[in-house]
Amino acid sequence: MTSVGWIEIRAVRYTCVKDKGQSVYPLQDYIELINEATLKNGSTKVQGVKCTRNAAASIALVCSESSYEQATLILNRLTGFGVTKTTAFRITNIVGAEFVKETPMEIDSSKIVKITDKVRGNILECNVNQICHLENKHEINDIIRKALKDGVDGILHSDYSGPTIKVMYILCDGTGVPGRRKELAGVKGKQTDGSAKTFEAKIGVIFIVEYTVDGKPLLTKNGEIYRNKKAIYMGTVRKVEAFGPLLFQHACENGLDNVDSVVFLGDGATWIRGIQNEYFPYALTGVDLYHSIEHVNSMVDSIQFKGRSGSNRKKAFKEQCIELLRCGKIQDILDLVESILCKKSKVEKLQSVTNYFRTNMDRMNYGAFTVNGIFVGSGVIEAACKVIVGNRMKHAGMHWSKDNAEKMIALRCAIRNGVFLSSYLRTSVIRPSDPRDGMSPISPPSSYSMSPASACVA
Repeated sequence: MTSVGWIEIRAVRYTCVKDKGQSVYPLQDYIELINEATLKNGSTKVQGVKCTRNAAASIALVCSESSYEQATLILNRLTGFGVTKTTAFRITNIVGAEFVKETPMEIDSSKIVKITDKVRGNILECNVNQICHLENKHEINDIIRKALKDGVDGILHSDYSGPTIKVMYILCDGTGVPGRRKELAGVKGKQTDGSAKTFEAKIGVIFIVEYTVDGKPLLTKNGEIYRNKKAIYMGTVRKVEAFGPLLFQHACENGLDNVDSVVFLGDGATWIRGIQNEYFPYALTGVDLYHSIEHVNSMVDSIQFKGRSGSNRKKAFKEQCIELLRCGKIQDILDLVESILCKKSKVEKLQSVTNYFRTNMDRMNYGAFTVNGIFVGSGVIEAACKVIVGNRMKHAGMHWSKDNAEKMIALRCAIRNGVFLSSYLRTSVIRPSDPRDGMSPISPPSSYSMSPASACVA
């Protein structure tokens, strides 16, 4: 395509008889020109931003990866848009707002019951229960240790062409976003004076893994569990009361009705447990192994190991606890801890950590999960928090309003999910054969200039 320089578009304003004399710009609608943003009170304010959806998508895409200052530098150098930092910010917010989802007013409880009836007693659940309820403890130990040492007993996916069952993994976590001081006034935080410098963004991830009909995982050549579909993200800065329904809606939109089993992984936080209990009560649940290992480390640091060999005994004790943890023997860990003296200054800390294990004991069947090829780590959600929030929103000097953060998170999720361009550049305007039908001109053409890049129509 040959560039022809700058072009001029003349937008004629018409009054539409069908809409009680409302002013419209048919040409502007025809090319889907963006020129206004909706404010919180529902009114609109003309921002002086005029570009096509295609140009807006390009601007938002670059601004989602770099600071607005850096993004405008790149855009203007490569495209000749000539946008300012303020304009790029406004356009990105307009685009991001299209991907922010409304909180479902009500979740159909009958749907949860229907899914529960469908997945209850699935093969993965039966296999896990079979390991957990073996009476011979030595047999359990041998099965788990063999899986930990030699890897999961599965089938190489490239060699398997038989029927499969689909298992949906649902993970969620929270991460801090540096906020504006006026929005954090009075909010409790982790600063020495009790104030907060961040507000929480909640991120959810789902992905689907296939197993054989008898519950054996499909493996890669390296012996890892094979995952042929990418993770799908969602996120919000709204409160947990909104996040739960949004996560359930996200799962439904991405195939919850069509899976045979559900696995829910979290870090053991109370709010995460609450979401799982309310919206995914049928799921096999697990606490992320690596969060549990962090709690083991914290627990061991609270215990006294006196004498010259104290450091060696401490190391050996920690390794013993982690080995028991990987086997899912949480009660054995607690019994060991009770037999050893605690540092006086660390009594409360130790009590808190041991309570964490007691509370989440039923969600720490790591041995049975490992034997059956079920993920025990939430590395996917940790990476999601970094990819969606950390890489763009946690740079030095950044301070976000909750409204702008919500839009940026929604935008970055849409981009990572691979739906951004196809969704944003969809043709949504019904274009009549004659845009003046039922209208009469009430003003002369208003002119403004656009660069070839920004005038490009998708």
